[in-house]
Amino acid sequence: MVACKNESPSGQIDAMQKRVDAVERDVEVIYNQDFNDLVNEYKALDTTVALTKDIQYEMELLQAYLQQFEIQRVVIKEATEYSRKQLSDLQDDVKKHLYDEETTSKYIQDEEAELRTMEAQIKYFQEKFDEQKEVVKQLRKE
Repeated sequence: MVACKNESPSGQIDAMQKRVDAVERDVEVIYNQDFNDLVNEYKALDTTVALTKDIQYEMELLQAYLQQFEIQRVVIKEATEYSRKQLSDLQDDVKKHLYDEETTSKYIQDEEAELRTMEAQIKYFQEKFDEQKEVVKQLRKE
């Protein structure tokens, strides 16, 4: 990450730990709000609109995104726990000067890659759920 090159390894790790916290918060917000709202919308559509219109495709797609999130939510939560431990251990090792600059940089890059993956997953689900909310809104209007 180019922006972090001027920062000390310890400062980079602190910033990354905050991002892990944000991922953890975001996944819970998506679950408690968007996911639960869409589950309720699915149930409502299934007992209203689906009785009079063929919305099978839309229902299956919504269900697929919900199921995918249910699985990935657990994976992301486990990844945040693991990443938090890795970053904490790395922080301790940096303070003890256990690694040279190149090795420390490599470990930071590895953790950065994992963190970006988690952040991308959060963005993906937020986008998909936002799209599905629009689909549900349209189905209710028809």
